[in-house]
Amino acid sequence: MKLNLTSATAALKAVTGRLAHFPSARCVCLLLLPLLFSQAHALLRENSSQNVLHRPAVTPSANTGELQLRLRALDAAKATDDPAAIANASRSVAALALRQFAELQQASGKEAHAAETYRRSLDFEDVPGAHLDLALAYLEAGHTDKALSQATDVLVAEPQNAQAWRVQGQVWMAKGNYGQAVTSLRKSATLQGSPETTRLLRIALAAAGMKANAQPKEDSGVMMGFSRKTPPAEWQARERRLAKIVGSALNDQGAAEARQQQFSLALAHFHEAEQWAASTPGLMRNIGMAASRTGDYAEAVRALRPVVAADREDNVARSMLGMALFATGSYDEAARTLAPFGDSLLKQPELMYAWAESLVKLNRYPEAAALLEKLERQPLTTSTQMLLAQAWSEMGNYPRTVAVCRRVLEADPKLAQAHYLAGLALIHEDRPTEAAAEFRAELQQDASDAEAEYHLAFVLFQLSQEPEAMRLLHDVLARNPDHPDANYELGKALLNAGKTAEAIPYLEAASRLKPGLDAVHYQLQSAYRTVGRKTDAEREANIYRAMKAKSRNISLPAPRQEQGAPPQSQ
Repeated sequence: MKLNLTSATAALKAVTGRLAHFPSARCVCLLLLPLLFSQAHALLRENSSQNVLHRPAVTPSANTGELQLRLRALDAAKATDDPAAIANASRSVAALALRQFAELQQASGKEAHAAETYRRSLDFEDVPGAHLDLALAYLEAGHTDKALSQATDVLVAEPQNAQAWRVQGQVWMAKGNYGQAVTSLRKSATLQGSPETTRLLRIALAAAGMKANAQPKEDSGVMMGFSRKTPPAEWQARERRLAKIVGSALNDQGAAEARQQQFSLALAHFHEAEQWAASTPGLMRNIGMAASRTGDYAEAVRALRPVVAADREDNVARSMLGMALFATGSYDEAARTLAPFGDSLLKQPELMYAWAESLVKLNRYPEAAALLEKLERQPLTTSTQMLLAQAWSEMGNYPRTVAVCRRVLEADPKLAQAHYLAGLALIHEDRPTEAAAEFRAELQQDASDAEAEYHLAFVLFQLSQEPEAMRLLHDVLARNPDHPDANYELGKALLNAGKTAEAIPYLEAASRLKPGLDAVHYQLQSAYRTVGRKTDAEREANIYRAMKAKSRNISLPAPRQEQGAPPQSQ
């Protein structure tokens, strides 16, 4: 059957556009926005040109003023309700918070982690100072080539950057190339003298006169400006505060991106925010909604379950969770999640359908039928009406299925699949002549529809129009040799016509493609017996008998035909 769960899910996705509301932000007077941004940019320029690279005691930066200024600028951007402004301001906050977090990692001796954090900060704000921070982190971690590359890249862009020359000199010293170190450090001292640059230059000059494999007497760490100390307790507290800031900023950025319909990018930033601070207010809700919009329904379920559990009055989250559960086949939970809405879902037909169809999947037909009857009385799109027709078909209410299909066709005579679904229902109603007309009408709209062609052949056999039916089946198999039902019906028809040798390959293909169909084993044993293949015939007969015995011992729910498959005869 072509109108399946995938089709239903696709129809449901439309409603998410009406539900994807992301938390609004804190408000700050709009008049402050230009001033805050100008101050932030001024500090940024200052930081880029005067980044302090030497850390005698590797003490993390105590400069929280700039970060607070950026946070206020983010609040002001939120007050404008401008997604682009919010995204830019949140990136600015995340970048600086990441750099400050990396400083703490570096000071604690976690150079590799610090380097990765610095690298991530550059994705949000590419400034020379961050590159030089990354160079020092690489240097401390022993990755001198990477450190040299970072420092050199800054110098290519800013040849007059004294700090970049000094970092390059430190890297050359670590690599044992003191002549190059002297050149770089002299350039730094010329551009901007400092006691630390002078100290490093003196060490490099002394080392340059030694043998190539000699090392300066001073400890290399001290020589390059590094030292270690045990992180005080306040550093850990600051790490926690910075992690929360990063998580919150990434959440704000993702929310802004989601409002700009950039759901995949938003979801990536929400997930990153979760790694930093999973308890960020509104984060799990945002993850769930963005995941729904990207079709990741399993992730939407993971995120939205705790949201709905914590706030049972959050109807938007409940709606999204119900749809995600339906899309992932969790029908019982989907029904329980959507049930509290009651008749209010009549205003959202896609959700009402998801509730009703979940009940159908659970074989709770009376409850499902009651919902569908209410829904039918509402003004519905043709797509939703087709979903209702399919639900009636699944429950075995074929007259209702035909009625809905014909009502839809009155509104849109060329609606795809309406004739097809009506034809399937008419087969079950034992009305082959009407079913044939429906399938012919479907093929007039799409002559390449193999399923409509197969089912037309099926009813033509019932109408004793074997030549046309066999021609149609040959056509289906020419385009799709692995169509199991077409192989079976053609093999059975050939067998009935006395063309056993021709029938066997088709029946064998059907047995291979659909081994759970007991009728194919029955026909195959008969064909084998006719041509004298007794061993093969007995094997197929045993399979058939075992399958029939097993089916007699199974307690079945109310009858429900597999979608798209007509009853098979032996």
